[in-house]
Amino acid sequence: MKKILIQLFVILCVAEVSFAQQNKIDSLLALLKKDKEDTSKVSHLNSLGRALMYSNPDTSIVLAEQALQILSSTSFHREEGAIKSLFAQTYSNHGIYNHIKGDYLKALDYYLKALKIDEELSNKTGIVKELNNIGIVYWNQSDYPKALDYYLKALKIDEELGDENGIASGLGNIGIVYSYQADYPKALDYYLKALQMEEKLGDENKIAIVLSNIGNVYSNQADYPKALDYYLKILKISEKLEDRQLEPNALSNIGIVYYKKGNYPQALNYFFKALKIVEKLGDKNKIAAVLGNIGTLYTKTGKFKEANVKLKKAIELDDSIGAKNDLRQLEESLSQLYDTTGRYKLALEHYKKAMVLKDTIFNQEKTEEITRKEMQYHFDKMLDSLKLVQVKKEAAEQEAKRIKEETDRKTYLTIFIGILVTTILVFRYRRRQKKYSFLFFSFTLHQAIKMLGRFALLLLFKLIELVVHKPIGEATHENALFLFIALVFLVGLPLAIFYPRIEKWLIIMPRNR
Repeated sequence: MKKILIQLFVILCVAEVSFAQQNKIDSLLALLKKDKEDTSKVSHLNSLGRALMYSNPDTSIVLAEQALQILSSTSFHREEGAIKSLFAQTYSNHGIYNHIKGDYLKALDYYLKALKIDEELSNKTGIVKELNNIGIVYWNQSDYPKALDYYLKALKIDEELGDENGIASGLGNIGIVYSYQADYPKALDYYLKALQMEEKLGDENKIAIVLSNIGNVYSNQADYPKALDYYLKILKISEKLEDRQLEPNALSNIGIVYYKKGNYPQALNYFFKALKIVEKLGDKNKIAAVLGNIGTLYTKTGKFKEANVKLKKAIELDDSIGAKNDLRQLEESLSQLYDTTGRYKLALEHYKKAMVLKDTIFNQEKTEEITRKEMQYHFDKMLDSLKLVQVKKEAAEQEAKRIKEETDRKTYLTIFIGILVTTILVFRYRRRQKKYSFLFFSFTLHQAIKMLGRFALLLLFKLIELVVHKPIGEATHENALFLFIALVFLVGLPLAIFYPRIEKWLIIMPRNR
């Protein structure tokens, strides 16, 4: 019965998605009807969940739970790599669906489960994804040092992998941390680096996200024309991509710009457009943000009762998900409402709450911790570069040593061959040309043996040098030149020492013939 209800709910929900997406969903539903309780069904459930996560995250959550039930059945060996990988994917999807709903505690739990499995499998791509997801949760909860810590860990792995998509996303995430710390120059620096990479990669969805972040920086700096220009660009991209996440963000941000410019009717129009979309998505954080904007605007326009209702509802939602920075802003807005309406005691009470949250989020210690984490990241990166330089230097030294040894070997071999060839030629010449003076032959041979003797002494010094610098075993094992030197030395030195007797023999030998 439960499975039937799930399928019916899916069919009712998909009316709001695009035609292409509807075809994909229909195909997955057809496959699920035929699937047995196996890994194929798990993959199809995960694919269907991802297809529905923005239009209907509640359904996606149910699908993820069904996938986990199948994987947890006794028919699977949970230690197998493929099954572990499916567990990680399903946990990660479950985390994303809960994240979209604004249930950060559940999302974090599933992300950590997925991260643990990816680390066991040494799946670096999965590890990076979960590190970023965890960082986003901590950012949503206004724990900026922890968020930055996870972002930097992910960025380091992306740089090792050479993943430009991951690097661009990481730079954007780090920029968001600095933006919420009100360090706008640093935030803008990271955003522009991310934008340059995203434009090169051509991912319009990610380009729109970075444009939104840049627009926020200009809005916070009161450069409204620039901010509005960026938000309108995002709205065009969101309409083109039919992205249900980008559109409400753009609409809400455009509303904020009009609010700051004093055009309240236009601002309210955009806020309600955004609210309609986020309520369908069920994203608690975004619903709270838009309700807070409407409540603040109502305070400004004298609709105090409506403002009170909207702000309290927004506070309730943000409090339930632990979004501290958003909660701080809402407490300030509620304090402003009570101050405007003369309820000063309540105004002071909510102002104090806002200040406590502000101290928790933005205290000096946390700001210093963020700075330390970034400095540590750059220091580690510098150390990695130095290690690479050292490795290259050692490799160059080894190559130079190898070339020198090769050159020495060729030089000694050439000299030895030259002496050997000269000696052979002299002997052959003596046999064929007896009419020439034997004295000349004796002199030539005498000179050849003397040269061989000198060469042997030269090799003796080389032999001593090798033995001094390396143990005899290592020298013979690593340096083939050692054996050649030793051989020539053992032949050449006796010839040099016993040359007088050899000469005497050479003089007598022709007479005996």
